[in-house]
Amino acid sequence: MEDEKKGLPEDTSRGEETGLAHHAKAGLPVSRRELVLADPERLALADKVMIEGLEVFANHGVYAAERELGQKFVVSAVLYTSLRAAGESDYLGKSVDYGEISHVIDQFMREHTFKLIEAAAEAVAAELLDRYPQLFGVKLSIRKPWAPIGLPLASAGVEIIRTR
Repeated sequence: MEDEKKGLPEDTSRGEETGLAHHAKAGLPVSRRELVLADPERLALADKVMIEGLEVFANHGVYAAERELGQKFVVSAVLYTSLRAAGESDYLGKSVDYGEISHVIDQFMREHTFKLIEAAAEAVAAELLDRYPQLFGVKLSIRKPWAPIGLPLASAGVEIIRTR
C-alpha cells in the first residue's frame, strides 16, 4: 500500500503527533487516517464505486419465521475511495472490484443472522471497511421488500454511512 511506503503510522497517541512528519504550515498528515476524507459531509467530494439493487436471500428478522424461512433483501452500496490510479492505469487491481464486493456482501448476509436490518447494515459496513483498507467510507442501504407489516408497501429499510 502506498501509505505504508510513506512510513505513516495507522494512528497516533496524544503527544506523538509532534514527533511525526506533521507540519501544520505544510499540511502534512500525522497518520494514515489523516490521508482520508473521513467526514461524511466531505465524502461527497470523494470518488465512488456504486452497487445498486443487489438481491440477497438471507435469514434476518425480528420474527422467528423470518429467520427460519428467509426472505429477500435489496442491498445498495456507495464505496468511497480514490479512483485516480485505476482511471489512469486502466487496471482493475488499482480499483475497488464491485463484483468481488457484491459477492462479499451476499456471502456475509447469508452466513450471519440478525434480528434488525440496522444490525445487519452495521456489520456489513464494518466488514467492508475492515476487508478493504482503500475505502474511505461506505454508504449502505438495506431494504426488505417483503417486510411483514400487514400493509402494502414497496419496501422498508435503513441507510447508514460509516467512515474510518
